[in-house]
Amino acid sequence: MTCRYYPQVLAERFSEHRFREDTAAMTQMPILITLPPETTRHCPDTTTVRIMRGVGAVVPLNAASAGPWEVWDAVARARLHAVNTSHEQAPVFVGTSCLRLMGIHGWAQNPTITIYRPNRRCTSMLPSCRVGSTTVPETSVSCSPFPPLSTTRITVDGLVTEHPYDALVRCALHEDPLEAFVLGCMALNSWSQFSMFSQDECRQRAEEIRTDLLARLDRAGQVRGYRRARSILSAIDPGCANAAEAALLWIVRSICPFTVHTQVHIGVHGYHYYVDLLIEDLHIIIEFDGVTKLGETRDEFEQAKRNWVMRDQNLRDAGWQVIRVSWPDYNDWEGLRIRLSRILGPMIPAPEFRFLWKLPSKRCDGPLRRFYTRTSRIGNEHADSLLTYPRAHHLSAKAQPIREQTVQ
Repeated sequence: MTCRYYPQVLAERFSEHRFREDTAAMTQMPILITLPPETTRHCPDTTTVRIMRGVGAVVPLNAASAGPWEVWDAVARARLHAVNTSHEQAPVFVGTSCLRLMGIHGWAQNPTITIYRPNRRCTSMLPSCRVGSTTVPETSVSCSPFPPLSTTRITVDGLVTEHPYDALVRCALHEDPLEAFVLGCMALNSWSQFSMFSQDECRQRAEEIRTDLLARLDRAGQVRGYRRARSILSAIDPGCANAAEAALLWIVRSICPFTVHTQVHIGVHGYHYYVDLLIEDLHIIIEFDGVTKLGETRDEFEQAKRNWVMRDQNLRDAGWQVIRVSWPDYNDWEGLRIRLSRILGPMIPAPEFRFLWKLPSKRCDGPLRRFYTRTSRIGNEHADSLLTYPRAHHLSAKAQPIREQTVQ
């Protein structure tokens, strides 16, 4: 079966624009990656972007009004199709690239592109792209030396990928722990169709998926990175609504031996709250404050502050200690980890999670991979508004559980 996800794209010759010839591995014909009519019906605005030498793309956004995250996301997807078009023999997209095609985002918002081609071991660079006032940094295209774990192949938007479960296991083995953990949480959230209002059913589905993932990892054997991969796949949770919450859970589970619950309902004084992380043994709640919780205007921000005060007071009245984390905290991973360790107390992480922690590398968390912020105060146009990762329920329409597979 061919899975269809937005955006579908077609490759055709583009005679109106002249591009220089690319390397011998790339197609020598000028190419434009365009959207078919049915996908532009609800998106009348498009922008043409030069992806690489010889290849351009029409992306579904208005260059004048699109936010930075929208631009980065559109370019990331266009690059995948450009790489596919530029090869005479279609590659297999693996790891983070497979998951990105399925609408599953990790921590890096300008990810490297990973493909598998038998007997090919090379890395090439894709130049930076400018859309309106936003520049998407350069990235690389890497041929993985590791073949897919199974012979199952799935077609997404015309691109061939390895099985998504194989892709996630690959990430757990070879990507930064932060990137692999975030991808794992977002994948479980999507594949289990997680809803905070029917958590038992969703979490049962997530555990069935986890069992399959661990079985695939075991079939890979005791390869390099096995212990860390097993820790990651054992620790990921479907209750994280976005990458920021997943990153917070990653840090907490790397230092805390007690059970950490996600999306827990607490009723206090007639109010009903769902908290991000809850450590019942310590009576501690840890919340991430992102832009979607701040509001977009001054009035919404002031109302959000009043809601915070009331929420925190109600939770404290019920005996909970509330800890808040925001985007600037992620600019100093060691500092955030030390701060949380001091609050939680000196502890040794749970044995199954002791391999979770590793300081994120520039490949995962560097300035070419995500947005940074110095402050989260409302009104700063370079603050959290640039850092809005998509919430998982916005991805579920195109990142549904795997229904059918094509075995080659």
